[in-house]
Amino acid sequence: MNTLITDASSSMAPRMLTVSDDEMVPQGGDIRLVCCAVGSPPPTYSWFRHSNGRLSPVSNSIRISVSEQVLIIRRAQLSDGGVWTCRAHNQFGEQRRDARLRVRSRLVVSVQPQLQVANSGSSVTFNCSVEGGDARVRWLHDGVPVGGGERVLRVHGVVRAHRGMYQCFAERDLDSAQAAAELRLGDTAPELHYTFIEQALHPGPALALHCAASGSPPPRFTWLLDGQPVEEHNTPQRSITQFMNTNGDVVSYLNLTSVRPEDGGRYTCRAHNSRGAVEHSTRLNVYGPPSLRSIGPIRVVAGVNTTIYCPYSGFPISDIRWQRGGLDVSSTGGRALSGVGGELLLWPAEPADAGVYSCRVTSPSGQYAQKDIQIFVRNPPKIAGFTFPTDLVEGSSIQVLCGITSGDKPVYFSWLKDSQHIPSSLQVQEKSLDEFSFLIFSHVTSKHSGDYTCVASNSAAEVNHTARLAVKVAPSWLYEPQDVSALLGTQILVHCATKGYPEPRVTWLKGHGELNITHNTNQNMIKRSGVSDFRPVSNLDLQFSMLPNGSLSIAPAAHHHEGQYMCRSENGIGRGLSKIIAVSVNGRSHFEFSSRNMTVKRTAQATLQCDARGDPPIQLQWTHNMKRVDLTTYRVSVSEKRSESGVSSQLSIAHAERHDSGVYRCRAENAYGRDELLIYLAVQEFPEAPLGLSVWRRGARGAALCWRRGYDGNARVRLYRLQYRVVGDARPAAPDWRDAPTRDVPADRVIERQNPDSDSGEVTLEYQVEGLRPATAYALRLAAVNAIGDSDYSDPVIVQTLEEAPSEPPHNVQVQANAPGELLVKWQVKFIKKCLGLPLH
Repeated sequence: MNTLITDASSSMAPRMLTVSDDEMVPQGGDIRLVCCAVGSPPPTYSWFRHSNGRLSPVSNSIRISVSEQVLIIRRAQLSDGGVWTCRAHNQFGEQRRDARLRVRSRLVVSVQPQLQVANSGSSVTFNCSVEGGDARVRWLHDGVPVGGGERVLRVHGVVRAHRGMYQCFAERDLDSAQAAAELRLGDTAPELHYTFIEQALHPGPALALHCAASGSPPPRFTWLLDGQPVEEHNTPQRSITQFMNTNGDVVSYLNLTSVRPEDGGRYTCRAHNSRGAVEHSTRLNVYGPPSLRSIGPIRVVAGVNTTIYCPYSGFPISDIRWQRGGLDVSSTGGRALSGVGGELLLWPAEPADAGVYSCRVTSPSGQYAQKDIQIFVRNPPKIAGFTFPTDLVEGSSIQVLCGITSGDKPVYFSWLKDSQHIPSSLQVQEKSLDEFSFLIFSHVTSKHSGDYTCVASNSAAEVNHTARLAVKVAPSWLYEPQDVSALLGTQILVHCATKGYPEPRVTWLKGHGELNITHNTNQNMIKRSGVSDFRPVSNLDLQFSMLPNGSLSIAPAAHHHEGQYMCRSENGIGRGLSKIIAVSVNGRSHFEFSSRNMTVKRTAQATLQCDARGDPPIQLQWTHNMKRVDLTTYRVSVSEKRSESGVSSQLSIAHAERHDSGVYRCRAENAYGRDELLIYLAVQEFPEAPLGLSVWRRGARGAALCWRRGYDGNARVRLYRLQYRVVGDARPAAPDWRDAPTRDVPADRVIERQNPDSDSGEVTLEYQVEGLRPATAYALRLAAVNAIGDSDYSDPVIVQTLEEAPSEPPHNVQVQANAPGELLVKWQVKFIKKCLGLPLH
């Protein structure tokens, strides 16, 4: 047999001992919320969730399960955070305690865009977004740290080495997460990966000059000899091959089957595609006498640093000299300079540098060669700067002129808007003449705003100039604010969005003064009257915040937030915009408390008070133990009193009886919600006498009594009153208890035993009576005492204590001879009186 020892008080409303007060669980983890309460009888547990200002019962689901006082949440989500309420209740009352749960969001990292295809020379940006709170951020490029701790990684001037995987790592305490994105090369300018070196060879052997390059689209190679395509100097012994290797690089060879002295010169391999070109140049020297090959005129651009190489062959060469008009080009002064390698330097080239130059090369033996080279200097166009007026508004007309101040003719003009051709839908006219071009706007709108680029090109170069056109536009509505209503305690969100240029500034103002608010059963109507002025909203009296789009957020909604609000949008253009809207706050029906305990003496009057708050009309309904209250009996009546803030109801019970005890529910409902108040009514009276009093163990000086509790009168039994008396034998004597002594036994001295094998769960109470006399018959009876008074005594029970050996030997033993063969023995027994004991006979 298992024994459960508890407080033997027979009725007690639940009292909460502990509850999970402030718990934290990581997102996706499991958590147990536990509450523990004592009560008699043992309480039943229920769990509720706070949602939208209401308590909603928690039922078992895939993730959430309830097992008595334990609430189990599996794979916790962020929405599980908040307040959970544990309710412990029995027929004598209830108690509720809140458990607060915080769900620590896991780190979630994303990188956008996940794939970028970038052309060479362009710039790309990767954005790392981290959800789940503050975290440290670091970047890796193909496993190598790059950048700093910023969440935006920028790559400027994209080249081949920048391609690959970019990872963003977010770290916080023991949590970490990462995401990756890829950068691929799109159309990229060529890059050289292998080039040839300068050599000096004797005539005769074969030679292969080798270059390799990458790019997208794959580049093509062109070979030059002293600035002229090799094809123009083609011979049977000279050939060019080109192919793509396994790495995706384009490889090109210039093959010479037998090197001759005239093959010497400055060779160039040039790789080019639609994105650009790259080249490598160096000399091939072949032993032989000096020689100069003929080349066509050389055209250079004014203002650009230009280096011109003498197109000679032969090796060795001891002197290279440039002349103009029969005079040597100085290496120390003048416009043209001769470099240390014999090259002609025009740094920068100017129109005056145009003319005929002579190059002379001399060998150590005195042999020389000399030829003239024609140099033309071309002038690129130079655009005179232009701007747009800064005070343009919608409807204005404007012309802008793009002209050149210098440059070779002819010059060709074109226009771009935001780096694209100007859309025909904008109806912008372009007119070009020899030295200038017009853009004509007959009626500008906000769509015309942007960056306009004038492009001028001639045979020398292409140049451009960009200016910004900004049309000032008065504010206009993107989202016009409307009247809103919200429930008390929730968020008020009023949208107001405008557009214009410059960016409009949105402000909110609240009307002050009298405002008449009329509530209707079907809808809320706000009468706009009596508002004297509008003042900017202040965070001192409104829990407001301005969203980036101009919307107004107020939380939590309270009645003093009701009224008229004005959204005003201004940017200095025109009169601006304003709109007055009405905000109403609706109160759902609710109670200040969810439950209450109440006691009343039997035959007295019980008055149950129910005060509901919220917007009218509010409907009330009373139930008793889940059944409608019967108002047809004379003992029960209900009265109501209504006001602007709610309704009060009184349920009166005249001459309360035992069956009036139980749970009374006052349910309130209006158009915005419902709530209920639980009142636990206990009708108290005298307790009933203990049942089945019996003796289950006895000794010489004590006995163990056991009994079952009777009805406690809906009030806690404070003590039991034990009355006893000595009887002549083991049979019940006539009931004469007038002078019988009594003993008060506190309830906490009584042991409660419950046999788990009992189907009915019957509880037996036990008390050990001490201080009885041995071998004595007693009559005992028991009464229960609560706050109201004493119960009747139970039926008496007779107990016969066991005998006990004398505690001392006889005293004063005397022996006297009275007659022959006869002795008279006398002794004395000491008088002993202990507790209830009497002299031993």
